[in-house]
Amino acid sequence: MFVLVASIILVTLFSINVSAEQRFTIENPLDWDTTLIDASTSEPSGNDSAYVGDYILISIELDNSDTTAGHDEWWFVMEIQGQSSPALTGFLEGAQDVVLVNVTFGPLPEGVLLLTFGIESSGQNKSLTFGVEPNPINLTAAGSPEIAITGEPVHKGDALTASILVHNQGDSPQIVSLQIIEGDLSPIQGSGVEINPGSSREVSTSFLPSSVGSLILDWRVVSNIGGVARELNGSTTIEVLDSQSLDLVIDSTDWDIENGLNSEISLYLSQGRSRTVEIEISVVDQAIESTLQTFQFMMDPGKRDLTLPLGNPSADSLIIRVTAISWLATNDIEIQTILVPPLLDLEVIAGIPNPIEPIVGGSVQLPFSLANNGNTPTLLGEVRVVRYSDRMILDSVNVESVNSGGVINDEFSINNWPDSKVVEVEIIWITSGQTKSKLLEIETYSDPNEDAELPFDLMASIYGTIFGLVIVIFILVLYRTVSENVEDTGKSRFNQLRASRGEKKKTITAEKREINCPECDQRLNIPNSHSGAVKCPACTSRFTVEAIPTNDDEKSDNTSTSDQESIENNLASSNDLIASSTTDMLSCPSCDQSLKVPLERRPVKARCPACRSEFLAEEGD
Repeated sequence: MFVLVASIILVTLFSINVSAEQRFTIENPLDWDTTLIDASTSEPSGNDSAYVGDYILISIELDNSDTTAGHDEWWFVMEIQGQSSPALTGFLEGAQDVVLVNVTFGPLPEGVLLLTFGIESSGQNKSLTFGVEPNPINLTAAGSPEIAITGEPVHKGDALTASILVHNQGDSPQIVSLQIIEGDLSPIQGSGVEINPGSSREVSTSFLPSSVGSLILDWRVVSNIGGVARELNGSTTIEVLDSQSLDLVIDSTDWDIENGLNSEISLYLSQGRSRTVEIEISVVDQAIESTLQTFQFMMDPGKRDLTLPLGNPSADSLIIRVTAISWLATNDIEIQTILVPPLLDLEVIAGIPNPIEPIVGGSVQLPFSLANNGNTPTLLGEVRVVRYSDRMILDSVNVESVNSGGVINDEFSINNWPDSKVVEVEIIWITSGQTKSKLLEIETYSDPNEDAELPFDLMASIYGTIFGLVIVIFILVLYRTVSENVEDTGKSRFNQLRASRGEKKKTITAEKREINCPECDQRLNIPNSHSGAVKCPACTSRFTVEAIPTNDDEKSDNTSTSDQESIENNLASSNDLIASSTTDMLSCPSCDQSLKVPLERRPVKARCPACRSEFLAEEGD
């Protein structure tokens, strides 16, 4: 791989057998004398750095502690990227106190060379690391030749960003990127950045440390066309801490009617960086989960107290979840708490009125008690006593909140007792959006010497009767108005002339038939219209007969011509007013109001809606 050319080796050798004891001492590699030789001129280049293609002359000085022991053998090896060149060897002059070994080799490849010089007999060796720059150098460090790490202190799961400022001193643009290598893992290379000639730009890459503890990171800047200075590579060490932890404590959960559901929680973050967390609050109602709130906030290490107002949901349990956002926590948190919704169990207890039998128009004290058998206090409320018949408020009292299991006592003061033998009153407690009532009857004092009074509230009965009569009259007027439409005159069966019901009943009743009793053959006269059971007056036996149908003019759908003429004669004889026309329109004979009576319905009895007079409508001039 490499061509090693030994150009000058000036060593005086003496053939003297010596032992393998360590008598030659190699000087410190940092003191080795190196001379760079330009390959094109074979003269020293005068540069401080070696470039690709150069040759190098190394002079190594050795001290000899025993000049009588004879000569020894040395070797020299060059290694790059794990590959070694063939060893160069030579002899050391044992008769001199100081021995100088000169080695020249080249051309040099780009990279970091490991140069090792050793003595064969003693196994002693020393090494020198030597960097060879590209030729030409296009990319150099614009500032510090070390990468900058942002994101520290870093915890497991956190992303870090490494960056360095690179300058392009070449004559063409180059695509430059930064590469990070962690141990034996694959390199992580950032996005390429184009740097124009004469410009400097920051080159960076982001990565996640793979483990906790001290990590050695190797880094280097790479380019699409090379020419990267050796200073744009190196290694750095970072300290990776374990993941931060979250902890949640529910300090209290209160639920009452006045304030609703409120939960106070404490959130703890272990030492390290400030972190973004998300809190999700959900409730479960009959195994169905629904989310009430979700919010994010930045939390500093330590304790954070939060108050969560949640209203009045329909729920039997509360779930609080805490999740790390864009970082890795040791654990996610979910806590579920059983809820007891606030329930009211109200009770109204009526006391004994004072006096027990109030006097009409007098004052009455009516005591009452309010009990709360629920699990939460009530809100402020009002208690009313009303007359049940007409819902008249006799008195009202404002009451304070009643605690769970508590009872309060108070009384109404009714100044004008109603005039009724028995007064039904209702005590109504209104609080916390609920109503509880108690109905009781109180008898009014009555003098035995006075006339008996009605066992109900007389005024209420009078009001109800008047209201009912008004409704009946309104319905009758409405029906009369609708049924007296002139266009519908003659359609209703009530406007047709027929025999009176009394006369028809007499005629039907007068018509009888003779039948024989099936038991004793007694002859009986039965009306033709009778249908049903018959009792024989002779043998008292009972049997059933059917009625004989009659020809009723009302059941006939079509009136004969003679019957129609009879109706016309009756109408003419019973009405002095007659109106006629050859069209559907005619004039009222009383007020000349224009009316519409269809020709196909005439002759017919009609009523004028204007003057309310009745007349016979006929067809003709």
